[in-house]
Amino acid sequence: MNNLLDRYLLALLLLVVLPSHDAIAQSPSNVAPPSQPLWAENLSPMAQLVALPSQRSAHIAQSWQWELHSAIASHWTIQSSGNTAVGFDGESTRAIAAFEWGFAPRWSARVSLPWINHGGGFLDGVINDWHRLFGMSDGGRQNFPQDQLAFLYSSDRNSQSLAAKASGIGDVRTELNYQLTQSSTDAWSLSAGYKWATGDDDQWLGSGAGDVFATLRYSGRHRSELPLTWHAQLGFTRAGKSMLLGPHQRRNLWHAGFAVDWRIAQRWSLLAQIDSHEGVMQSDVAALDEPTIMLTLGARYAITPWLSVEASFIEDIRVESAPDVTFQASFRWTPTDD
Repeated sequence: MNNLLDRYLLALLLLVVLPSHDAIAQSPSNVAPPSQPLWAENLSPMAQLVALPSQRSAHIAQSWQWELHSAIASHWTIQSSGNTAVGFDGESTRAIAAFEWGFAPRWSARVSLPWINHGGGFLDGVINDWHRLFGMSDGGRQNFPQDQLAFLYSSDRNSQSLAAKASGIGDVRTELNYQLTQSSTDAWSLSAGYKWATGDDDQWLGSGAGDVFATLRYSGRHRSELPLTWHAQLGFTRAGKSMLLGPHQRRNLWHAGFAVDWRIAQRWSLLAQIDSHEGVMQSDVAALDEPTIMLTLGARYAITPWLSVEASFIEDIRVESAPDVTFQASFRWTPTDD
């Protein structure tokens, strides 16, 4: 277990540097699926309760397509101010199956089915060793028992905690997507959706309320010979009133993101992106109140023109506004008309 992080980083490095026999092929446009940002969501115990959509391409599905996303997030946050305190120690695993159907020339529908597990996990020792190796601050993580689960939020008007392992279905999301414009180089689309209260809020698997959200997305090729594709999104979420989040919940939230896909070979891409959203609580505690800023770095390999696999990790650029570190892997099946 203590070598897990090293193995992950080695696998990511190999994914980037291994040569591909397709590097000398004659038709690169027919090898890789269309560009997509990395899947990235804030899996912090309270932020993951709210519908804050991941970045996606502005090119909507023309027929059926599906995606499988998995992530494991290590939490370490201890903050207090006045009569408010928050403590998140543990790990969350999330797996999402997402299906999209292009049912008309400009329209598609999408459903995302999540499964969530909260537990003590196994990454604490790996992360502690990593911090010691590079002389990095661990925020006091090494002074606490390893691999334990303890989610706690307490204020003058609400107290919530989770100390026992919990797993089950999360809040299902449905979306309707409309292609505003599309050309050979650029695309704009608009998505509107609803998060259903299907997760158990007693086990922190859902918020116990429905959320409405809308997102404007852009995708475009770089205006030069550089093999870059840019993606961006800006959106708004109206969160339903959650008993778990309590009276200090912030119900109107913006979310935004910016990503670049650098195609370094016919089957290989390096990706980097920034994601941000408004803090989910009105609180004196910065981890809940201040906007989240996350950096995601990863690589993608195109197995076929329709199937790709990717690996990535997320760091909390604004410390403690998101999990300490999140490791991810995804599969995408995206047929085209080419």
